[in-house]
Amino acid sequence: MDDISRKREKLERCPPGHPGRYLALFDLAHGLHDRYEKEREIDDLNESITVHRDALKLRPVENEKSGRPKSLHHLAFCLSLRYEELGAVDDLEEAITLQREELALRPSGRPGRDVCLYNLGYYLRMRFEEQAEVCDLEEAIRLLRAALELRPSGNQQRSSTLRQLILCLSHRHKNQGRVADLTELLTLGRAAVEPRSRGHADYAVSFHSFACNFMRRYVKTAAITDLEVSIELHRAALELRTPGNRDRSSTLHELTLCLSTRYDKLGMVADLEEAIEFGRAALKFLTRRHPSHGEYLHNLAFNLRKRFVKQAAMQDLEEAIELLRTALKLCPTGRLDRSPSLHELVFCLSRRRDEYRVVGDLEGAVTLGREILELCPPGHPNRASFLHDLAQCLADRFRQQPTAADLDEAIVLEQEALDVLVCGDPSYGISLRCLMDYVKMKIK
Repeated sequence: MDDISRKREKLERCPPGHPGRYLALFDLAHGLHDRYEKEREIDDLNESITVHRDALKLRPVENEKSGRPKSLHHLAFCLSLRYEELGAVDDLEEAITLQREELALRPSGRPGRDVCLYNLGYYLRMRFEEQAEVCDLEEAIRLLRAALELRPSGNQQRSSTLRQLILCLSHRHKNQGRVADLTELLTLGRAAVEPRSRGHADYAVSFHSFACNFMRRYVKTAAITDLEVSIELHRAALELRTPGNRDRSSTLHELTLCLSTRYDKLGMVADLEEAIEFGRAALKFLTRRHPSHGEYLHNLAFNLRKRFVKQAAMQDLEEAIELLRTALKLCPTGRLDRSPSLHELVFCLSRRRDEYRVVGDLEGAVTLGREILELCPPGHPNRASFLHDLAQCLADRFRQQPTAADLDEAIVLEQEALDVLVCGDPSYGISLRCLMDYVKMKIK
């Protein structure tokens, strides 16, 4: 007889009204949850939730016996697991409500308060990621800070609390750009990668998050030391995430971005070569349906195009074009995140046309250029660049096949680009020279 069967028999011996029924219900629910964790059968989790509800009914609020906080805790946890498995928002909402009640039953000084604070912060962070309500994120940060105070250095749960607080602050920094959040992220990151944490399961995650925070600061400050530190921390995380680790691809991807950025800054070809190598390695971890597959394809193509510009190797340009076409197939027409890959593909097709006169590249560049403009209406920060690129393509097509409509449209697009740009901007001078050339062509 297995463990669950024994627990069912125990429950049968404790009918309604029996003094041992609550404990029998709780044990069965707990056993079903344990089996779900091992075998991932959703029916076990569903039954565990049902049995936990029955147990909770035997511990009403006015009952002075112990047990209600424990039942609230485990029912909330099982509901959060089902939310993560099936995505039913009602489960997450109920988990939050139950966790709030448990927290109220565990005031300051009571055992288990740190766990309540942590779990409620965790659930609110999940709801923020679902609904983007800033108030959930703010409350999650407050709760996790309070939990961290109750989990001093040396506490086994401190690392997981640091990780959750880092995630929440990262979300807020991304959305609001608070410098204070970035400073706190770096402080927490240092704590998360302390040597005594090396054996903890979250150690590699902490290294990865810490490295990402230095990269964020580099984006704001352009201090090369921040970029250097980010690269070294990502290398350390990569050593911890050995081949076969499912999170290795994200570290490879972030390291690729850092190395590509340093290549742009310092021009060291070794950085670009390594970025391409790591980009290929990161892609091997992803299936075609993985949500990041298109992004990884785009970034590898971007680095191959950079190498083509540097070394003029035709195979790099050809591969970049194929990767970008594949990335665009994964991103449905009309989505805003198509524009970076569209823009890059226009550039690659234009270069191949300039260098090798490949038939069809100019027409393809014009078609893609029009799609980019539809995705980036007036007010988009990159619209001027996209207007200029399409104007150039149309002017080139006019040079090959003189059609007045192409030249007229190129003039209109370049004029619109100049209206967006500020005099003194390097792009302003380029667009102005191109416009003057188009006008001269029209006069001739």
